[in-house]
Amino acid sequence: MSFARTVFAWTVFPVVLSGAVAFTIWQMERGVDPGIALAGPTVASYFLLLALERLLPYHRSWNRSRGDLQVDLGHLVVSGAFTLELLRPLMLALGIWAGAWVSATLGVEIWPEEWPLVVQLVLALVVGEFFMYWAHRLGHSWELLWRFHAVHHSAPRLYFLNAVRFHPVDLAISAYAPFVPLVALGADGRVLALFTLVAAVHGLFQHTNLPVRLGPLNWFFSMAELHRWHHSRLLEEANTNYGQNLIVWDIVFGTRFLPKDRKPPEQIGIADMPVFPMNYLGQLASPFTWARIKRENEAAHAERRVA
Repeated sequence: MSFARTVFAWTVFPVVLSGAVAFTIWQMERGVDPGIALAGPTVASYFLLLALERLLPYHRSWNRSRGDLQVDLGHLVVSGAFTLELLRPLMLALGIWAGAWVSATLGVEIWPEEWPLVVQLVLALVVGEFFMYWAHRLGHSWELLWRFHAVHHSAPRLYFLNAVRFHPVDLAISAYAPFVPLVALGADGRVLALFTLVAAVHGLFQHTNLPVRLGPLNWFFSMAELHRWHHSRLLEEANTNYGQNLIVWDIVFGTRFLPKDRKPPEQIGIADMPVFPMNYLGQLASPFTWARIKRENEAAHAERRVA
């Protein structure tokens, strides 16, 4: 690896993430609404990774569409933007109701709003990640939830748009898991906006087809070097590294996985489901047509054994 490529690999994620957070805080301090302040850095991150992946791919094969680009764009527009906007009012309402109950029960305000905003963000990431970790882990261990989460793991390659390949139900669970507790604890709009920004930018880099390196930061962030193992076809490798933004709860519960003797697999997906709907409506319906999809895959396996 050339010196320039090495420097890029070690710096691109921290530089982009810290720049996005700093710009959003600056915007909010100037009186810009938090929801609007995070929009620019988020959109800019999409276009930045789109360009960088073409120039410096981790695997050149992952830059070739496998018929997945169209479905991922569908998830971006429908499952991402539309679904999250529909969920937001109810998440806020539930969080405010829960927060009022907590305050009335304990008689004190819990959230340390006097702390510096960046420190509040770190606290929000750690607290929110606890709920995201268990929602994600249940998505792998409980078949009912796996039917929805399997959409995400059906990706035949890793690149930045995989960050939005989620069934709307799975996305709702992932969104509610951290958001409602944070609102209930008293985190304000600025903290929630920064949390949303970090989750968006981190998610893009977590799935990116870039040679990202984090070194010691792999003990804090759940980034690409860890997450590529989570998309392995081998269950003992895939059922690890559940962290969405941080890896800290994987460390606590013993599910962090980053072997040093080999690289993550280039061939990814669901081992026992090589046949999976590769269009948006098919993936939307997949949890409800699960029996048929399983039959089709059993037939595909049988044909391969005969061949």
